[in-house]
Amino acid sequence: MRYPTVCPFRVRKRAGERMNTVLDLIGEFGVLNDAKGVWGAKFPPEAERRWQELKNFYDLLMSKSGVGPRPVTRRFTAQEVEEKVTARERLRVPLEHDLIFRADSEFHAAMGVNLSRGGVFLTSSVILPVHTKVSVYLSSPDVSHEALLEAEAEVAWTTSDTGEDTSREGMGLSFRGDMGTIIKHLDALVINSLVRRLSGLDTNSLAPEFLMKEALEL
Repeated sequence: MRYPTVCPFRVRKRAGERMNTVLDLIGEFGVLNDAKGVWGAKFPPEAERRWQELKNFYDLLMSKSGVGPRPVTRRFTAQEVEEKVTARERLRVPLEHDLIFRADSEFHAAMGVNLSRGGVFLTSSVILPVHTKVSVYLSSPDVSHEALLEAEAEVAWTTSDTGEDTSREGMGLSFRGDMGTIIKHLDALVINSLVRRLSGLDTNSLAPEFLMKEALEL
């Protein structure tokens, strides 16, 4: 597999950038994560190691509830998140929100587990085959109390196909077609979720040895 001459990781090292905050690390992970989706399953060894390192950091961060401000780190505004975390296409944030999806003429209830601008992972009693076309309907207080977002999607994978934990059987859906203004609402969901998470960090949300190596300013 051929890779571009310059990969995001090498750019960061060559430019001598210093990761100053947790938000910088999320931004770097977003860039690498988007690039991984384009380049395929494997990076060159150095970038693969960095991606896995940042993924472990991000997964730990997102696994915590973030309920209630516990200011171990500084807080970030939505504008700061938007400016520093520019690669948000594949950056998943927790959703835990009821939604409905339609396949053909049948409607089914589901629970959204996590969401990105590019897709959503949901759990449901109905698991459809890969490549099935569906319509997804979801609402969120981050957008409007009365708004119902509709997006066209396709089943990209299921937990039975990937061998993931079957205690949460579900499907990964990739959004398809002309998203129009919906992409702005999805982006707002991602940004606002990051703002909430980063406003409620405690010491259990951070990997101390990793943050010491990165020399972050908390």
